Amino acid sequence: MNLAWLVALATLVGQPALGELPGQAVQAESLVVVGQRLARAWATHDFGGLTQGASDVLLLLPGAAGPSALRAGQAAELLRGFTSGTQEVAVDVVVARDVDRERAYVEVQRVFTVRGTDARRAQTIYFGLRRTGTGYRLYEVRIVA
Repeated sequence: MNLAWLVALATLVGQPALGELPGQAVQAESLVVVGQRLARAWATHDFGGLTQGASDVLLLLPGAAGPSALRAGQAAELLRGFTSGTQEVAVDVVVARDVDRERAYVEVQRVFTVRGTDARRAQTIYFGLRRTGTGYRLYEVRIVA
């Protein structure tokens, strides 16, 4: 049988073409979906989930001496400490943009209160991401007061 005919037949009957196996198709994760996942993790203070899959994370926090590259678990603990005593009011994705073929960023607006007060404060969070085969991996968290 002719190879082209087999491929055409497989397409017509909805079967995978030669070289494909059922369940083998991998869909790339959308940058917007990644941004929404990061915003949800921040909103619930799930910093373990936020840094999951990252190796080192560069943190730039207001009032800190300078950027610190930390292991994912250490970064999660530092973010947990940074947000302790606060309650999130809103955490929304503002921008999700590819910088180049390897990097992207997500800008998130954080509105929060300090426990015991009603005053709302806002911060902008930039999540730096590196593209992987099918998605993105966090490598930077930068917070601007």
